Amino acid sequence: MSRQQLETIWDIFMLGVAVTNLMLMIFDLSYVSLRPTYIKYLPSITTWYDPYKGIEPHWTTDTYRQLADSLYSRWKISAPLPSEELQAFGDTLYALSLKILSERPYERFGLMAYQERLKTAVKQFVEQQYGLKLRSSDAFREFWRLRPENAALHLDFYQRELRYYLLVNYYRHYDLSGSYEDHFWKLDLPFLVFFWIEFWAAWLVAIRTRRYAYWWMYPIAHWYDVLALAPLRSLRWFRLLRIWNLYLRLNRSKVINFSNTLVMRFLSQQSRLIAKTISDEVAYQILEQIKRQAQKGEEINLMSEALKEARPLLRTIVAEEAAPLIGGLRRTPALTQLIEDSLAQSLRQNLPTLPGIPREKLIELLRKVARQTSEKLLLDAETYFQSEAGKKALSELSDSLILHLLERLKSPELQQQLQSLMQSILTRLQQNFRRLPPTSQNEV
Repeated sequence: MSRQQLETIWDIFMLGVAVTNLMLMIFDLSYVSLRPTYIKYLPSITTWYDPYKGIEPHWTTDTYRQLADSLYSRWKISAPLPSEELQAFGDTLYALSLKILSERPYERFGLMAYQERLKTAVKQFVEQQYGLKLRSSDAFREFWRLRPENAALHLDFYQRELRYYLLVNYYRHYDLSGSYEDHFWKLDLPFLVFFWIEFWAAWLVAIRTRRYAYWWMYPIAHWYDVLALAPLRSLRWFRLLRIWNLYLRLNRSKVINFSNTLVMRFLSQQSRLIAKTISDEVAYQILEQIKRQAQKGEEINLMSEALKEARPLLRTIVAEEAAPLIGGLRRTPALTQLIEDSLAQSLRQNLPTLPGIPREKLIELLRKVARQTSEKLLLDAETYFQSEAGKKALSELSDSLILHLLERLKSPELQQQLQSLMQSILTRLQQNFRRLPPTSQNEV
């Protein structure tokens, strides 16, 4: 068997161990919340796992259950029981019922829903059997008023319905740190020891095979293993990265390939959908923040500050680029032609007829003068703006325009118009990320 095959077999084995450990961690994490379900359908699990979580039956509800179970067993074995014995049992169970109602033993661990179900079940039973609508304490009194003729009906209902609500309740002890007692480490310790041994062995193999340039690079490359091997409950979940790394290695070796399966395609599609939803929501919230800033006028203040900072740059750009721009216009025949055509059209409409001078010849002469004048004007402007005087004039002109714009930005009317415009634009942008009801201009 080749070395590559041995490594693949070992990776498969390690993946199985890591997944088993992960499933045990998930079971431990969900155990308390799923415990009522286990009690109902798989009670042997709670018998085995309750001690690991420091869970024991609550003394009030457990005393209640044991006494009722004893009565139920005796009834099944030697029914009917004497009235005096039934009455004694019933009085004791009624007293325990009142104790449950007053002490609320379910409340401490968030199980009050089951105490309410216990009360509701007794009240509904009394109402259905005897037509009595009673409050909780009176309903328990009527339920545990046992006689030979009704004991079978009441005890069967207890066994079928009420006993489960009593079993659900529990008590948890605290350890020295003040947290709930938890002995999951006893189950996790064999996995932790095994992973430690595997980590040191893999490090030694990496050193011998010179997988990395330096011996100390292995724990850096496998940082997630270092964290996962720490004996801390909060760091156990880094073992997920170990599973992912093993899966990638086996996927590259073609031993495991889920990429084309229906499940992986579904997960991939859902992950893309989630990522798009998150990115859309982030973009929406960013625009919402900008809208709030715009309502306060912050964006206009930022615009003013930006214009102040850009004044030297704008002056330089205008001074340096005006001459090349005019030169480009001068070398564009379309501009000169446009001036000539506009002049000729105006002359044909407004030039009076002069005696002895042909109209068309005069228009053609004026067209020629206009073409030469425009060319000369553009050439002189290009030359002027290339000079220091022209650049200075353009700089002063651009500076004056910016100062004028800064003054105009202080106007309340203009600020209100700009805020309204920005709100409208941002709202329309938001509609690309979330379906919004149409917003009127007044609401903006």
